[in-house]
Amino acid sequence: MQDGTGLLVDGTWARGSGRLPVADKYTGEVLAELHVPGPDQVDAAVASAARAADGLPPARRAAILRLAARLLDERRAAILAQYVAETGFTPADAVTEFDRTLLILELCAQEAERLTGEMVPVQAAAGHDDSLCFTLRVPVGVVAAITPFNAPLSTVAHKVAPALAAGNAVVLKPAEQTPLCAIALVRALLEVGLPERLVQLLPGPGETVGDQLVRHPDVRYITFTGSTAVGRHIRAVSGLARTHLELGSNSPTLLWRDADLDHALPLVVRAGYRKAGQVCTSVQRLLAHATIADEVTDRLAALVGDLAYGDPRAPGIQVGPLISSEAAGRAEALTADAVGRGGRLVTGGGREGPMMAPALLSGLPDSARLASEEAFAPLLAIASVGSLDEAVRLANATRYGLQAGVFCQDLDIALTFARRLEMGGVIINDTSSTHPDPMPYGGVKDSGQGVEGPAFAVRDMTESRTVLVRHRRAGL
Repeated sequence: MQDGTGLLVDGTWARGSGRLPVADKYTGEVLAELHVPGPDQVDAAVASAARAADGLPPARRAAILRLAARLLDERRAAILAQYVAETGFTPADAVTEFDRTLLILELCAQEAERLTGEMVPVQAAAGHDDSLCFTLRVPVGVVAAITPFNAPLSTVAHKVAPALAAGNAVVLKPAEQTPLCAIALVRALLEVGLPERLVQLLPGPGETVGDQLVRHPDVRYITFTGSTAVGRHIRAVSGLARTHLELGSNSPTLLWRDADLDHALPLVVRAGYRKAGQVCTSVQRLLAHATIADEVTDRLAALVGDLAYGDPRAPGIQVGPLISSEAAGRAEALTADAVGRGGRLVTGGGREGPMMAPALLSGLPDSARLASEEAFAPLLAIASVGSLDEAVRLANATRYGLQAGVFCQDLDIALTFARRLEMGGVIINDTSSTHPDPMPYGGVKDSGQGVEGPAFAVRDMTESRTVLVRHRRAGL
């Protein structure tokens, strides 16, 4: 079992008012018991962060982020093993996310070095011929970062690193199911010289620790990834704090009649079943043109049927358990609902505890819950579409709008989809789950507001301060 409290308040690894067991998601073995803060400790963490904010020059922020990336890389093997245990994801998924985390830290270091304001041409206003006006980018102060279980390294980095690069202090509440990688990242930052009060770490339930944190009047910016219901709650209780919310999804990928299936279908399988489908942008709905729908179903049946699932540490395993038995039970119920409404279970779907056999359905009815709700499971459903208008209608027929994928070789049609799909991102000739870390990433409708991506997040985590200088010309 891991040593340490996991609770960092005002520069001290503290004891809390309760315990949070963290289990191996496949074996059920308890990996660690962390300390959960009481209400006074949450307040103390925010107060400490507020006192520490804006204490580092940009060059020092950049250096710390780069040194932390180097230290994490030195500890790669241990962190990867910890990641697989606390998430249930495969080692391949762990490596992908680990490498992304190192890139995110480097990109945020670069943004710290070039963060700047702009000149404003106030000379156009009468009486200001000799005035100068410019803006500065200044830290917002305290950033509350609340992260999800399904990306316990990269999403933590996407929130913590931009906040530090912008000069803020961070209060981090990691997902209660997967906090250990977040602790490893925080330890790395502290060991390479981050002043200890610029990051506070609060493990614990969202209903208590997270709720008190987002209600705190000294928190100036909240960055949250999680469910739409919790995102709405945060907006309702957070007062005037600015918010970045990356929420639920039901991501479609479209296969137009000219799609290169040899290229597309392996990508669809990867995007639908990696991390056991527990990714916001997982391909949950596959909208295939009627002329190729039967071929797509047959070929995917073979590909999905060949996916090896089970203990994520076992050689060759591609799909591990879901985060909990309850999550797997919900996915099972969504499958049964779709079949009960006329869909066909092509392969998979069996469940034992948190393990679910990768499932593929065809003939997805519009009325099925899978057509509009988020599954967050190794579950992909195919629907046939006969026209561009029908494809757009079905893709948009959900309250979510995070990302969509479109496989299409006709540029005019591809760009028509890009204009008409109600999504934060439209990915041409790749799946909905494609997300290079430098790009702006965020949703519309009930999928949230604001975007991730180092350049965009760093700037959003600052305020613009206007400086006007009035002067008279000196004589020569």
